[in-house]
Amino acid sequence: MRKIVFAALIAASLGIVPSADARGPYGSIKVGNWTGGGFTNDSTGQFNGCIAGATYQDGTYFMVSVSAAGSWSLGFTNPTWQLNPGQTFPIDLTFDGQQQFHVFGTPLTKALVTVPMPINSALISAFRKSRDMTAFTLGRQLQFQLPATSVLLPTLVNCVKQIKEHGLASAGDFTIHPTPKPAAVATNAGSTLKPETNQPQSVEYQVEAVQLASNFLIKAQLQNARLVDRSEISPELASYGAAWKSEEATGFVRIIPTSADTKGLDVAATVIGNDAKACKGKFASGRMSELVDSEVVFRGLATCEDSDGSRMAQYFIVPRKKGGFVMFSVQSNMKTEQARDVGKEDRLAGFRKAALVAVSQ
Repeated sequence: MRKIVFAALIAASLGIVPSADARGPYGSIKVGNWTGGGFTNDSTGQFNGCIAGATYQDGTYFMVSVSAAGSWSLGFTNPTWQLNPGQTFPIDLTFDGQQQFHVFGTPLTKALVTVPMPINSALISAFRKSRDMTAFTLGRQLQFQLPATSVLLPTLVNCVKQIKEHGLASAGDFTIHPTPKPAAVATNAGSTLKPETNQPQSVEYQVEAVQLASNFLIKAQLQNARLVDRSEISPELASYGAAWKSEEATGFVRIIPTSADTKGLDVAATVIGNDAKACKGKFASGRMSELVDSEVVFRGLATCEDSDGSRMAQYFIVPRKKGGFVMFSVQSNMKTEQARDVGKEDRLAGFRKAALVAVSQ
């Protein structure tokens, strides 16, 4: 019975008809007391998304899910509830006893209710940062601890990305481990761009950067792209960014919480200036602003030819909603036809679009 209820929760939370026809988990997620993985519709075999949840003392199972299309939701189920399916009711969610949100839950069965959680909302931001959550509805108050949600959300994104790219047969451990280790590979992330004081702790930048990198890779259509383990990147980038690799290029995403008077072209000039210092031979660079769907994306370009060979770096800089900028880099060693193709105009247009979409999601 517990398995059937759990399967129904999965199916409903991912936007399909609630039933026992959800199969999974594929792969694994283990973050704090949250466990889960990827799930499919057992009738069609279609991948629907990833979910992780935990059972609390009163018997309520609380879960977080992200669908294959990128939509988020919270879900609650308890076998003792007697809800009216389809009849929406208000829920007051309070995080850490301070920040409160008035939302609406929709019962999909007598024992199951879901709450949508828009990716750009203050609700998902509060959920990611908080340690506990209280839900008050229908005269009942439920208390939930929220361990490691700042790691859980990008882990769920990673689960969806990996399954969409590599299939269910390759599903493994999707858990993202944010603790930086000593650097094995240094990545030029613009070391002279110093974060402003009074900013969130670096772990928040780490989590945000991993989410942005995942969004970028899904849209950029790179071959076999994957996020790089934190042990492989420099400590500075590990604090404010995330790195990735594909068959034709490497790159990173970095949060740049600069002051209000910093311009996007200033960021581009700084990062290509760092590349100029690192190049021991022929160097060329440029910076520009480009319109993508009526939005401005700033771009920096740097090429170097020296004893190490030819290489190219493209930087796409997009204003960050919380202030500052997000910088997406695409770097190529120019050694193969695939690697050289990333500098072609159609690929650059795709990267510009991917950067803009990644920030807007």
